[in-house]
Amino acid sequence: MSSGIASDLVVGLVPLLGVSVGAAATLLVQRSAARESRARIAEEGRAAHRAEVKAAISSYLEAAHKLQGELDARERGEAAPAIKGLVERLWLAEKQVEIISSDELQLPLMAHNRALHDVSRDPTQYPDWWVHLEPLQADLLRAVKRELR
Repeated sequence: MSSGIASDLVVGLVPLLGVSVGAAATLLVQRSAARESRARIAEEGRAAHRAEVKAAISSYLEAAHKLQGELDARERGEAAPAIKGLVERLWLAEKQVEIISSDELQLPLMAHNRALHDVSRDPTQYPDWWVHLEPLQADLLRAVKRELR
């Protein structure tokens, strides 16, 4: 009789064991899929942030380039009435980068912007403004490359 009970017990437990193994496998697959989904979403977020930072940096560099063109014109003795407006535009572009960038980019960015502002306001103190600006621009570009890596 005990072998009959054991046999009935085994026959009853085998399906439960199968259900348990199936449920465990399902949970493992769902957990793995959720982990992969979180990783993909995090990567997409990093890529979107990088694109946003890149666009803000491009806007800043475009504004700096326009201001530098006016500074060149002024250095050649040409009228450069747009300098004040370009300095304001550069300030705004800098703030847009500051809001979304890392601290490591902000310091060289602010130094570069300050230098452009200084040479725009005081042409007599910076007759060759590029000498003053060039090392700060190199620092900024190195920081931009690190930021976008």
